[in-house]
Amino acid sequence: MMVHRKLEIGHAVADPFLISRPEGYYLTGTHHGPDNETRFEMFFSKDLEKWDPLGNILILPDYPGSCEGFFWAPEIFVFGDKFYLYYTADSDKDPYRRYVRVAVSDRVNGPYRDLGALTRYPSIDGHPFVDFKGNMYLIYTGNEGNPDMGQLLVDRLIEPGRLAGEPRKVFPSETVEWEEGAFTFMHEGCIFLFSSMGNWRDGTYHIIVSRAESADKPFKRILDNGKPYALLSTMGDRIGPGHCSLFKAHDGTVYICYHAWDREKTGRYAWIAPLDFDNGVPKIAQR
Repeated sequence: MMVHRKLEIGHAVADPFLISRPEGYYLTGTHHGPDNETRFEMFFSKDLEKWDPLGNILILPDYPGSCEGFFWAPEIFVFGDKFYLYYTADSDKDPYRRYVRVAVSDRVNGPYRDLGALTRYPSIDGHPFVDFKGNMYLIYTGNEGNPDMGQLLVDRLIEPGRLAGEPRKVFPSETVEWEEGAFTFMHEGCIFLFSSMGNWRDGTYHIIVSRAESADKPFKRILDNGKPYALLSTMGDRIGPGHCSLFKAHDGTVYICYHAWDREKTGRYAWIAPLDFDNGVPKIAQR
C-alpha cells in the first residue's frame, strides 16, 4: 500500500480541506478555473478513491472590490444545524484589504452566503476549532497591515460569525518570518497545531507541529535536534508540502490532507497520508 495517496479529482487544488461526514467525505480548497471565478469547488467521495464534483459552494460576496478579489483557504465548521465556511478574500487583489471572512449554509455543500469579515486588521488562513472545554477559537495569520504580520494569532469566537476582538500571538515569545495554514487536532488531552513555513511557491514549504494542553496557554514547538519538527517536507514527487487539514476516516484512521507541487510545477495537488501518534509526536504511518 502506498502511504501517500494523491486524490484523483481531475485538477490541482491547493489548501485542501477534507471533512468526514456519515454519508462520506467532502473535499474543497483553492482552485482558480479558466475564468478565474471558481470559488471553492467541492468534491464528494464515499471511499476516498472515486470523487464526484458538486460544483462551486460560495456565492460571490457583495462588498467593494469582491469581483476582482482573490479567494482561498476554505474551511468548514459545523455548529448546531448550520455549516460555516471560513475563507480568505481581499478587495481588488489588495493585500492590505485581505481578511478572513465567514459564510453560512444549511448544507455542507452549500450554497454559502457571506456574513462578513471577522478581524479588525488584515488576516489570512482562518482556522476555527473547539477546545476540550467547549470554547470556540479562531487561529489565523496576520497579513500586510497587521501589527503582527506573518505571525499566528488566536482569538475567541463568541459565536461562529463574531470574534471577541482580543487577538494574541500563539507563540508570544517568538517572531518568525512567516507562518500560515494553521490546523488543530485533539488527541490524548493535547491540542496539536499543524502549520506551514517556508515559501509556498517552492520546495522550502513544509509542515511543522506544536502542541498545548489548553487553548488559553501558549503553544510549544515540538523539536527535533533543537529545530522545529518537520512532519512533512519536500520528498520525491511532492514538492513543498503544506497547508493541511486532518480528519478521521470511517474506520477510525486519522489522515492528514495536504497540498504539494508536482515536479513540473503545473499546480498544487491534494494528497492524503495516514497519521500515527508516537509518544506524543505525530508521524506519517508506515503501513
